Amino acid sequence: MERIVFVQRVDAYEHARSDQPEAFRWRVLGLTLLAVAWVWGGLLVGLALLAWTALSFVKNGFQGLQIFGFFGGLALVLSILRLTRSDWVAPDGIHVPQPECPRLYEALERIRKKNGGRRIHQLVITQDYGARIVQQVRLGGLLPERNYLLLGLPLAMAIDRPRLIAVLTQEYAHLRRNPAWLGAWVYRARRRMQGLRDRLADARQMTHLGWLNERFMRWYLPRWWAASFVVARDDELVADRMAARLVSKQLMGDALSEVAVRGRWMRERFWAMHWSRARELPQAIGPFSLMAGVMNHSMDVNWVYQAWKQEYQAPAGYEDTAPSLRERLDALDVPPGLTPMSSSNSLAWLGKRSERWIELLDARWCLQFGADWQVHRQVLQHTHARVEALMPREPYLQADSLVELGWYMQAGAYRDDPQPFYQRALDLQADCKRAVGAAASLYIDMDPEAQLPYLAQAFELLPAMRGQWCNLARGVLDVLEADEHYEASIRRARLEWARREELAQQLRLGMSDEVKDLGLLYQAKSYAELSEPLWESELAVIQLHLTAAKRLRRAWLLARPLQSMRGSQALLLVLDRPGVSYQEDRLWHAQLRGYLERELLATRLMPLWLASLDELGDKANAVLAGIPAALFYDRTAV
Repeated sequence: MERIVFVQRVDAYEHARSDQPEAFRWRVLGLTLLAVAWVWGGLLVGLALLAWTALSFVKNGFQGLQIFGFFGGLALVLSILRLTRSDWVAPDGIHVPQPECPRLYEALERIRKKNGGRRIHQLVITQDYGARIVQQVRLGGLLPERNYLLLGLPLAMAIDRPRLIAVLTQEYAHLRRNPAWLGAWVYRARRRMQGLRDRLADARQMTHLGWLNERFMRWYLPRWWAASFVVARDDELVADRMAARLVSKQLMGDALSEVAVRGRWMRERFWAMHWSRARELPQAIGPFSLMAGVMNHSMDVNWVYQAWKQEYQAPAGYEDTAPSLRERLDALDVPPGLTPMSSSNSLAWLGKRSERWIELLDARWCLQFGADWQVHRQVLQHTHARVEALMPREPYLQADSLVELGWYMQAGAYRDDPQPFYQRALDLQADCKRAVGAAASLYIDMDPEAQLPYLAQAFELLPAMRGQWCNLARGVLDVLEADEHYEASIRRARLEWARREELAQQLRLGMSDEVKDLGLLYQAKSYAELSEPLWESELAVIQLHLTAAKRLRRAWLLARPLQSMRGSQALLLVLDRPGVSYQEDRLWHAQLRGYLERELLATRLMPLWLASLDELGDKANAVLAGIPAALFYDRTAV
C-alpha cells in the first residue's frame, strides 16, 4: 500500500515538474525550508520554555506554572533531538587508505579539481555491483561532512579503466558546487535522510518522538520523499551531462550501456550459476573469485544484444532514482547502440592488494550467506528428490504433475528446457493455470514469437498477475522488434498490450484500495482453501526457509480472496518476529520474498504478500486464532 501511494505521488510531481518547472522547484524549496523551520523552531521554542522556567524560578520563586513550562520545554527539546539524531553507520566494506591505491585517489583528485566539488575522504571497496558516494553529517551539519566513495568490486571486475572513470566522474558530479545547487543538495539529502525515513516508518519508533512531531512527520515526510525523488532523478541526468563534458559523450554513453548489460548478466546468469553450486558443495563458497575469472570472458553476442534492448526499452523503476537507459542516452544526445564490451577490467588499477580484497569479500560473503547457502542446498536436494520421483512416471503423469516436473527442471540445478512438459500438460488440459503461468514465465529462454500467445492466455486466466504479464510481453516485443519480418505484427501487438496495460493498471489500483479499506486479514482463510492448492513440495520449501529464519516464533499461511477480482486470491504470509527492528525486518522480508518468488510457481499464479504481525493491529491475534489451520509454523510449540 505504501508503495502504491508513493508511486501515485511521484507521478503527480512528475506532471507538475513538466508543466510548471519553476513552480515545482519553489514547491520543493518550500518543503525543505518547512522542515528546517520546524526543527529549528521547535528547538528554539523548547529552549525558550526552559529559559523562561529558570528565569521565572530565580526571579519569583517556585510557581505551579513553571512545572508545565519545564517539562514541556524538556519534552520538546528531547523530541527534536531524537528526531534529528544521526543514524550514521560506517560503510560495510574494506576501507582502503591512499597509499594502497594511489592511482585511484589521484584520479579522484583530478575529477574533483575539474568539478570543483568536495574531497573524497575514504575509499571503501564493497561487494555490491555499483558505485556511490555517501556523506557522514557531523554535529547536525555544524562540522563539514565526510565523503565516502563506495566502489563495488564486481563493477571494477566488469569494465575497463576509462569506463570506470566515467562512472566515478558521474557519481562525483553529485558533490558539485554550481548554480544548480538544489538538485545536487536534494540528491545528497535523500541519502542522508534514509535513516530518518526508515526510523519513522517503524510505529514503535514514532511513539518516541512526541505527539506533535509524530503527526507532522507522518504528513510531511511522504510528500518530501516523493517530491525529492523527482528532483533526484532529474539530478542524475544533470550529473550524466556534467560527466560527459569531462570524459566525452560517447564514453559516458558506452559506460552506462555496459554497466546496465553487465548488471543484467549478473542478475540473470551469474548468481543463478553460483547458487546452483550449492547442490555439490556442502559449505558456502565465495562468489568473487569465480566472478573475477568469468566476468570478462566473451559473452554470447545474441544475448548481449537482447539484454541491451531490454535495458534500453525498460521504463525507469521506483526503487531507485536512476532514470531509464533510454532517458540517459537521449539526455546525452548519444545515438542508441551497443559498442563492444570491455575486454579488460580495472583490478590492476586499484592497487596490488586487489587479490587480497577478493579473498576478504569472499570470506565476508560466506559468513553473511552461509546459512542461506545451507537452506538452498536443502531446497536443491529436495528438488532433485522430487524430480527423481516423478521422472520414471513421466509418460503417465497428469497435467499438474507434468507442470511440477517441468518447473523443478527449470528452477532447480538442472537448468533443462521445461517447455515440452508444459506443452504436454496443456495438451491434456487446455485451461491448466499452472501450465499457462509457467510457460508464460519462461521469458527469453524460449522462442519469443511462441511466448506471446501464452502471455495473452495468462492475462485472461490469471488476472491478479496482469501487471507481470504486461511487463514480460513488453520485453518479448522488444526482442522481436529487431527483426523487420515482424514489423507489422509488432505494431498490432503493441496496441493490444497497451490496452491490456490500462486494464492491469485499473486492477492494480483497485487492489491497493481494497487492502487499505478492508485490511489484509479481511475474509482470509487457511492456505488449504486456495483455489489452486500448493504442491506438497512448495509447502516443504516454505517450511525450510522458515525453519532457518532467526527469531521467528510463528508464521501463518493464508489465502485472501480479492474482492476487486472475483475468483482470484492472494497468498498471505504473516510472520511473528518480536524484538526485531523495522529496517532489519524489511530487509529480511525482501530477501525471503526473493527466495520464494524464485522457487515457488505459486508466485506466478497469485500475488504474494508478506506482513509482520505487529503491523496488522491489536485484533490480528484474535483473527488468526480463529483460523487454526492457517498456523503454518510454530516454534513455540517445540
